[in-house]
Amino acid sequence: MCSDWNYIGVEFNNMGPHLRYYPENGGVAISLSERDKEDEVQLHFQLAHEVCHLLYPTTNLTGERGATTVLNEGVSTYFSVWAAGRFCSQDFLIDNLKQHSHNYYGAMVVVRELLEINHEAIKLLRKLEPQLNRLSFEHFKQAKIVASEALIHELLAVFE
Repeated sequence: MCSDWNYIGVEFNNMGPHLRYYPENGGVAISLSERDKEDEVQLHFQLAHEVCHLLYPTTNLTGERGATTVLNEGVSTYFSVWAAGRFCSQDFLIDNLKQHSHNYYGAMVVVRELLEINHEAIKLLRKLEPQLNRLSFEHFKQAKIVASEALIHELLAVFE
């Protein structure tokens, strides 16, 4: 984790999965849907996704929220598929993403493309800049990651 936030646990509520920030005490919690308690696959998928976001939170202690990049969401989704793949078929998870969460699927696909070019790419980039949302073209050059300009541009784009 590369921030000043203190992880305070997991909470369940009627909102969708996200990191819930408590700036008054510097705490951050993983917030999951009550529905996830009844669905082991979704529980692990969403928990894995939010655990990744804990590594590089998009909100600072003053409550300012930065833009989330495709790389940020793609890494988190890629890890979710891997982690939840212990409980069901990864193909099922990927097909589900493709059908119901096309933007997350697309983000995962470009991250997978990056990792096929260099399976250490995320580690190399985070050594230079641990906050994925702050990465730039220059970081890719410094890390000696040989990816197309188009792919890097797509990874650094704001996630919609």
